[in-house]
Amino acid sequence: MGKMTDDGSEDRQFRGEGQGKAMNAVAARRSKNYAFRCRVDDTRALLLPHRSRTIMRHLLSPVLPALLLYFAGAAHAAATAYTAGPSDAQATPLAAQGPVQPTPPARALPTVCAGFNIAVYSNVDEPMKLSFGRDGALYAGRQGGDRIHRIAPGGSPVTEFGPPMVDPDAVLVDAAGVISGVRNAVLVGGGGILAAIFQDQTSRVIFNSGFADVDDMKFDESRRLVFSDDAPQVLVSQGSPPTVLFATPSRPGSIAIDDDNRIFVALGDGTIRIYNADGSLADSAFASGLAGLDTYLAFGRGGDGFGKALYVLSGRELLRFNKKGKATVIGSGFNIGPSSGTGFVFGPDKALYVSDYYENRVLKISRGNGGRGACRERP
Repeated sequence: MGKMTDDGSEDRQFRGEGQGKAMNAVAARRSKNYAFRCRVDDTRALLLPHRSRTIMRHLLSPVLPALLLYFAGAAHAAATAYTAGPSDAQATPLAAQGPVQPTPPARALPTVCAGFNIAVYSNVDEPMKLSFGRDGALYAGRQGGDRIHRIAPGGSPVTEFGPPMVDPDAVLVDAAGVISGVRNAVLVGGGGILAAIFQDQTSRVIFNSGFADVDDMKFDESRRLVFSDDAPQVLVSQGSPPTVLFATPSRPGSIAIDDDNRIFVALGDGTIRIYNADGSLADSAFASGLAGLDTYLAFGRGGDGFGKALYVLSGRELLRFNKKGKATVIGSGFNIGPSSGTGFVFGPDKALYVSDYYENRVLKISRGNGGRGACRERP
């Protein structure tokens, strides 16, 4: 009796092999029919019995079309396993490219009220403070990397600018060369120094003492550099080593300077203070209840619907202040980057530009027929 298979039938192939050996012995004595009968018996030994063939036919019938499609697809993949690169030598295996991913949905933009438009101006890695050059290029500080970015007019292309630096998050174009001695150099603050990157992308340290770390920088109406420090103080310079203009009750962050050369400072305690050009206090609480070091200030450049009001990004809200400190909410849903690091500036086109650090983009806010809902007064 032969071996039993999984379906309970005898393994006739096993038995057939034994019979084949016996027949071969007989065939050896009967050399006349040896070759023919050996071939026949060897073939029988390899064939499945009738019942096993029937079972296999029933098992394969439902899946045979799928198997054919599978092998056809495999053959096609083998024939197209490479996609053309710049040259045949640079062809890239499809497997190395990873699975095809669906296009991610467009990231939601903050909302603005009626009369304003908002759009993505440029896609750039981890933008921090922003400053425009005379040629319309926008420079973006950087915290995650060690080189700042230059964004060409119109928003692209975006390139790294200058040599590696330590924590180059604060930037300001020195158009007149007051501090750097070279026109259109880019001042960079970070890591306890103030340096300049020149248009040939070389750099030089300008100041490295007298302050903790540069936070925000602006030129006032007399072309004097005014900058806030991580220590509770604001300093000034016209090319010589910086000196303290005034101290503040808490850490100062963003600063803005109006046409009267008054200095508006957002403090870590959630207030905006106003100081005169000589450093004397003009208003200890122009505004309060703001987002501390996540508060950013910029004055409109006049015209194009923004006027010369003070615009404030306080956490996720965009506000417009009148001269009496009354605020109107004109936008919401903004992303704030690392503390005191968000870029918030008006451009040469008089539109407002805001860095969106976590979404790797710079937003542009302009006047127009976009937005939705009425602007509302802030309580």
